[in-house]
Amino acid sequence: MRRMLRARRSDRGVVLVIALLLMLALAGIGIAAIRSASNELNISGNARISQVARNIASAGAESAMAFAGSRPSAFLQYATARGVRIPMENLSANFYDTAVDGTGSFGRDGATMDNARWEGRLADDPVATHRAPGFQVGEFCFRRYIVETDGTYMSGTTASSLTIDRNAQARSMAVMYVGPVTCP
Repeated sequence: MRRMLRARRSDRGVVLVIALLLMLALAGIGIAAIRSASNELNISGNARISQVARNIASAGAESAMAFAGSRPSAFLQYATARGVRIPMENLSANFYDTAVDGTGSFGRDGATMDNARWEGRLADDPVATHRAPGFQVGEFCFRRYIVETDGTYMSGTTASSLTIDRNAQARSMAVMYVGPVTCP
């Protein structure tokens, strides 16, 4: 009888050790799953921020083209007087759509202009050409500019303290024709 009691007691210890090992294994699997989910969230957040930066760079290139298209003679004077730089600050703040529903110029995250910046640069030497899309060859002459725009987005900036959670930069290039101008 004593042998049976001793055997049962030792069995209880083995079951306890096995239960503890199972709990430890499950805890390890849980920790690994949490780390994996955290990494996936970081990756998707970085991809989202990068997409916003690409949107800002594209909006900058489109802004330069819209500025040139709306007033070609004023743009030519601006480009000559300012050199090759078109900063975002030189356009009116009303130029951008800052809707917060995701349909604005920079998407849902760029509703405030405080965290979005772009700067366009024109090619040093614009080419005078009589070939422009949509116009008959030789009818008019245009200046062809290559616009390279850098967009920067800073996520998590606050007014009280400049804390940047994430930031991203992107570059966009576009070709624009400004004119008509006098033919060489």
